[in-house]
Amino acid sequence: MTDKANTVEHSASAVATGVAKKTAVLTGFGTAAAVAVQMTAWPGLSPWTVPAGVLIGGVLGVLNFRWLAYAVERVYLRQGASSLLANVAAAVVNVLKLSAIFIVLFVVIKNRWVHIVGLVLGLTCCFGAILWQGFGLMTDLKEDRGRTGSEQ
Repeated sequence: MTDKANTVEHSASAVATGVAKKTAVLTGFGTAAAVAVQMTAWPGLSPWTVPAGVLIGGVLGVLNFRWLAYAVERVYLRQGASSLLANVAAAVVNVLKLSAIFIVLFVVIKNRWVHIVGLVLGLTCCFGAILWQGFGLMTDLKEDRGRTGSEQ
């Protein structure tokens, strides 16, 4: 594998796409588990509050990670940007991103549209997907180094 292909494969947007796909898988399993748990643990609740919390949490987690990848590629890796300008732009982007996520979480929790357990589970699905993606990339890098060492 060439360095250029390796760089493209490990770019921030490629990693974010991999995390989004893995989050979708984990959120799907989490939603199915949430339906089962809600039927047994909280049978009196509306039948969609916990699964909807998992879905909203997963979506918010992916949006947060996508915005992070966007900030890394557009602000930190942009050619010709000074470090001061990059730091100020990154701070502004991060404040706006976290404010938007906070507002959505506040409205959803305050109005009790979803169950908090489902919301936390959905956010955790994204975190698990980030770990899954990272371990996969580490394994790929280890295999690449092993092949390069044996070819010499």
